[in-house]
Amino acid sequence: MIHRLFLLILPLMVIVGCKREQREPQVSKGHLDTYIDFPSQYVPARTIRVWTPEDYNADMQYDVLYMHDGQMLYDATTAWNHQEWGVDEAMDSLIRQGAIRPTIVVGIDNNKNRIGEYCPDDLSDLYLHGKPVYKHFKAQGNAYLSFIVTELKPFIDSVYSTYPDREHTWVMGSSCGGLISSYALSKYPEVFAGAACMSTHCTLAFPNPASPKEEVVNAYRDYLRTHLKPNSCMLYMDRGDETLDAYYAEAQTAINEMLRDEGWDDVHFAYRFYPGHAHCEDDWKARLDIPLRFLLGREE
Repeated sequence: MIHRLFLLILPLMVIVGCKREQREPQVSKGHLDTYIDFPSQYVPARTIRVWTPEDYNADMQYDVLYMHDGQMLYDATTAWNHQEWGVDEAMDSLIRQGAIRPTIVVGIDNNKNRIGEYCPDDLSDLYLHGKPVYKHFKAQGNAYLSFIVTELKPFIDSVYSTYPDREHTWVMGSSCGGLISSYALSKYPEVFAGAACMSTHCTLAFPNPASPKEEVVNAYRDYLRTHLKPNSCMLYMDRGDETLDAYYAEAQTAINEMLRDEGWDDVHFAYRFYPGHAHCEDDWKARLDIPLRFLLGREE
């Protein structure tokens, strides 16, 4: 099915040089536009999956939520583990209930350098005196965020009927996607009004999260302290206690205590603990409505 905005989108697709995949949307609720080989001068080309509500109306304006690991969000058949977040169903239900504002979701596919792109390279420069934070890969979080902020966001705002301002722009992810979401909020506070960071890989330990370096964990915590002004934005964090999430307790607790000590209130910072939840899409799906309500459910 050709999306009703296709004739408007086509000229802009030519400008940015990306191709549009011609196939039926792989969602059960709303509509999905899929752009393959979306180009960038900062990172390798990738697929971008844009979800719009069922009653999307170009005469309205919408919030925009940028989400990482795009191939895991909507359709289990595109996911390596055959699990999905169920973003389309969750968004549709909450919008219909009036629980959240009408919102467009931009799913950004990962690639083989997922860990590198989702890790903040500023940490070694600012806190570790130039020493490598990660032994097994090169951190490229700055390049990845430059892609989102300077290339992808302008495209989305020009093609879709969005509120382009900070107060209606959000970012969300899990694991290393949670890490890069908090980093995005810290590095671009003028662009993002809030972030949801689920099961955040806050130990920054690869490949073994059970043995994180204390100085690296502290560097991440201190970076958030330095770059996030208390109550200047919305920040949601959570974790379970099974599989990888079992290793996050100490580091996440230190972050929570730091934020509270800095003066963050319950309106702007929320932390949730989910006993029995593991580090997987099925469990993120089970609690997805909580961060969506937190970020998008405020009154205008």
